[in-house]
Amino acid sequence: MSTKQVLVLGTAARGGILSVIEAYESAGFYSSGRACFIPTHIEGSLFARLITALKAYWRVAAYLLLHRVALLHLHMSMRGSFWRKFIFLNMARLVRVPVIIHLHGSEFATFYNGSSTWVQRAVRYLFKKANGVVVLSASWKDFIGTLTQNKVTIIGNFVPDRFDVARALKTRNHRHILFLGQFGPRKGIYDLLPAFADVYEQIPDVMLFCGGNGEVDKVRAIVQTLGLEESIKVYDWVSGDEKAALMHECSIFVLPSYNEGLPMAIIEAMSFSMTVVSTTVGGIPELVDASNGVLVTPGDRAALVAALIELLSNDNAVQIKMGTASRMRYEQTFSPRACMADMRALYQSLGVAP
Repeated sequence: MSTKQVLVLGTAARGGILSVIEAYESAGFYSSGRACFIPTHIEGSLFARLITALKAYWRVAAYLLLHRVALLHLHMSMRGSFWRKFIFLNMARLVRVPVIIHLHGSEFATFYNGSSTWVQRAVRYLFKKANGVVVLSASWKDFIGTLTQNKVTIIGNFVPDRFDVARALKTRNHRHILFLGQFGPRKGIYDLLPAFADVYEQIPDVMLFCGGNGEVDKVRAIVQTLGLEESIKVYDWVSGDEKAALMHECSIFVLPSYNEGLPMAIIEAMSFSMTVVSTTVGGIPELVDASNGVLVTPGDRAALVAALIELLSNDNAVQIKMGTASRMRYEQTFSPRACMADMRALYQSLGVAP
């Protein structure tokens, strides 16, 4: 058993799933040499993605045939991600290796409900045959519970704690707003930009910082059309020190999404003691309430404008109070200590030590 490894399978594309995988590794969840991350998907051309998937199948097959696998931990979304993990689950079942399905797909319910009968049957089969099922929120547990009688465990995402109180006191500006996420319709960036223009008309010293991947050129073109290049700063994907600098500087985090699971970006904002403005979708209401932010209906630009103006117009003490509530919730529920304890218990219930 000592020579066997946990194979962690998931996308290597920038985003929430990769952030979760990296968080467990960097926080020391696995003993040295115990886990091996095998990317099953990457950003790039169809050919590059196909080659990545095929390499993953070969590597996993070799590990399984050599009896070197203690557990498959499958980080799964919807559509192609589901089908890749469906194959891996059945490979593991052939040699009786336990499998954890770790569901991240913000649109998984839409995927399931919109699929044909035989696809729905495949989805139910996957959850039935998994040895452990992990979801990110109570709402997702309720949905997956309608598909399987297997035990479904809620384990929230977490991010490493990189908040420096002294740095925030020195650099934080209560008129600075931050958006981090994929530039595209799902994350609500095309609602945020015109909404910010309305906010700017009433509060001209406000600033919006946007970092992400996806439709970067389209976002920059809209900012130019709005004539707000000096007040909206658009970056490509930000990470590491650059991200930490923005999160120490900005006081409000905004994510007006249409679909989400449990957004890593919001959890990270909470760890940086930020006030959050987001929407009432997925697991977000389990992260944000009136104590630490404001939630609006997806697509309601007027409500988004009103929420931002109210927060920006109030005394700084209001934002500080909400930011403190965010930080407390992070420490209690979404810190590495809290989440890793739950995941460790799940591993041990399957006879596997991480």
